[in-house]
Amino acid sequence: MTDSRLTSSMARLLAVLEPHAVVTDLYSERGSEVYDAMTRGDDSEVREILRIGRRTEGRILELACGSGRLTVALGRLGRETVALDSSPRMLELLEGRAQRAGAKVLPVLGDMSAFDVDGSFGLIVLAATSITLLPPPRRRTMLEAVRAHLAPDGVFLVSVHSTGAYTGGAETRLVPLNADPVEVVILDEQVDSTAGHRDVSVLHLRRQAGVRTTEVFASRVNLLDETQLRAELSTAGLRVRDAFPVRLADGSQSLSMLECVR
Repeated sequence: MTDSRLTSSMARLLAVLEPHAVVTDLYSERGSEVYDAMTRGDDSEVREILRIGRRTEGRILELACGSGRLTVALGRLGRETVALDSSPRMLELLEGRAQRAGAKVLPVLGDMSAFDVDGSFGLIVLAATSITLLPPPRRRTMLEAVRAHLAPDGVFLVSVHSTGAYTGGAETRLVPLNADPVEVVILDEQVDSTAGHRDVSVLHLRRQAGVRTTEVFASRVNLLDETQLRAELSTAGLRVRDAFPVRLADGSQSLSMLECVR
């Protein structure tokens, strides 16, 4: 299989398992469902965001909210919470999750690089290093929109890879999803420091009644670390008031959370 979106390791694995598999974008409708299953139960960043969020007042806006892994926790703060994402399927999954949790959330379909939502916000959140989905020009317009929507005493929380976190090479993880039917995800990431991007390949395997199904998803994100982001924030008129490591579900701390103000 030759598809430029795949990591080299995933391409070799598929050449053995499923040579004719069709590669789909990770944020497609079906990819969104697999991504939601992969991140279910992941509480990375929740503690850090709620700790800062409780110190703020007013409305909350989460950018690139996905299926609501963090949004539901924000909604439980009892304040108006707006959740923006460019994927209709992600927002559908978010609504179901919020309803089950009894959290009040307003989903909004939109592009985080050029969003325009009525009113201002005491807290704006962009987590899960989702800022790396945007190339530099779109990051600039996004940060300008954040500043325009931030209340005078508001806080912008954004997570990013710590400086020096990118060492090149690849990383592969197995993520169990279900025991019956047997369902797993193989997540493979490959960093190309020269090209300035990180490729993410997801192989979803499911076996039921003796039949195996295979789905393949891919995404390419930009390399961005804390030092570079700090410079971009300053250019956009946002000041980093504090920064602290983020505890990930696997116990590692390769991310930084930046607390920014106008």
